[in-house]
Amino acid sequence: SQASDIYQLMFSCNFSMPVAGVAILLRRPVLLCGQGILVAVDQVLWYVDLLGYLITGKLPIKVVGYLLWPSTPLSRKITCFHHLLFEPLVICLCSRGTSLPILRGFSVALAQTIVCQMICRYTTPLEIKGDRDELCYMNINLCYEAFRDVKLAWIRRYDGAQPLVYLPWMLWIWNLGNLLLFVAIALCLLPALRLFGAPGAYLAA
Repeated sequence: SQASDIYQLMFSCNFSMPVAGVAILLRRPVLLCGQGILVAVDQVLWYVDLLGYLITGKLPIKVVGYLLWPSTPLSRKITCFHHLLFEPLVICLCSRGTSLPILRGFSVALAQTIVCQMICRYTTPLEIKGDRDELCYMNINLCYEAFRDVKLAWIRRYDGAQPLVYLPWMLWIWNLGNLLLFVAIALCLLPALRLFGAPGAYLAA
């Protein structure tokens, strides 16, 4: 449905894809890099969960847990694999230019997260009643609390608190995490990209 499509697009991991497409078409590496930084925590948590599942049969962090929910449609399960490819593709494409503009990209991601969280918190509920009066969990972009399957107590410290308390807490955690993890992924990939002759396989402001 149209409402479901809008709901899915509001998530940063989905919204970042069309924005990245625009950045590619307009040849704006800063905007493209910003989309990679915007979702770095989410993508890395996917790597950890899937690797843990392959090795132990369990999800260590459970950020991928919604794939096991009976209510999750097959289409969402299939399309979710962009989580595995998005970061490497962003870094590879940016490296074809002059450099990977980390600090300018982070400023784009920071602005996006602030605006996005405020919109989501003040325009969407934590839960809604479905067609059969069942409660449907929303919590778009974690604007109310950390994802319920995440059990790390220090991250959940201000879950459910007022926006002026919770949003700054969540924003500094996720923005700092996004930056550090994106840089870590880049540092892993850039040496190989340099070997293959990518002219911009270097970190820059």
